Amino acid sequence: MLVATDYRTQKRCVNDKYSMEQKYYVYKWLREDGTPYYIGKGEGFRAYCKRPYKPKDKNRINIIKENLTEQEAWDLEIELIAKYGRKDLGTGILKNKTEGGEGGSKSPET
Repeated sequence: MLVATDYRTQKRCVNDKYSMEQKYYVYKWLREDGTPYYIGKGEGFRAYCKRPYKPKDKNRINIIKENLTEQEAWDLEIELIAKYGRKDLGTGILKNKTEGGEGGSKSPET
């Protein structure tokens, strides 16, 4: 176990280890017909948190892949958004407003 006497040093060490953990996942929210309408990257309960267009039925929340590093999760999110396409661009079926892979992990709104 690493013990640091300086709080700032200890925090930096913990954060470096924390960012490499495989605690992330990629999820999709499904329409009633089973097609996805949103792809996201999450940790913890992110996929199930209250959002404006989250499915009310938890059976329509599908965890695609778990135990990913943050970079692996971002890469898969980008790949799947590109695969299904975005409604706002006229390229597909997803409500996603970005190509994925961005945002901060610590914010509850990312």
